[in-house]
Amino acid sequence: MAILRRGTVPETPASASYPAPHTLPAGRLAWRHLTEAGGLTQFGVALETLHPGGQSSQPHWEQHEDEFLYLLSGVLTVIENGVETVIAPGDACCWPANTPVAHALRNDSDQPAVYLIAGSRDPANITHYPGLDLMATPQGYVHLDGTPYPTKGETE
Repeated sequence: MAILRRGTVPETPASASYPAPHTLPAGRLAWRHLTEAGGLTQFGVALETLHPGGQSSQPHWEQHEDEFLYLLSGVLTVIENGVETVIAPGDACCWPANTPVAHALRNDSDQPAVYLIAGSRDPANITHYPGLDLMATPQGYVHLDGTPYPTKGETE
């Protein structure tokens, strides 16, 4: 058994993510991998903070993973297939696997938003990014035709 005391799980600041031209800036969010710190492997839970003006990810949906969010503090704009919904503390979001509802979070407020995010960690998962020439596979990011994006330091 692992008891994780508040503040003992290190915070990881987000680096720039996604291959160009789809990258999002570094510093927009940070997370604490709670289940990794506790040694769990079958599902993942992180305590995330989305900073003011930040967007969590490119709009996406997961082929083999359920996703769950529970907002603890702050206000978030949830974007689902282009439709924006504002949520407040105590609200939750559920995105079932293999359901093509492209979703992302945005913090339009001047305060951080803190939430728990959980997923089922399927190693065969494929993440789809509708409208972008981008998919995330177990082998890495690829174009829709399957061509891999270059890794850092490479050019296309």
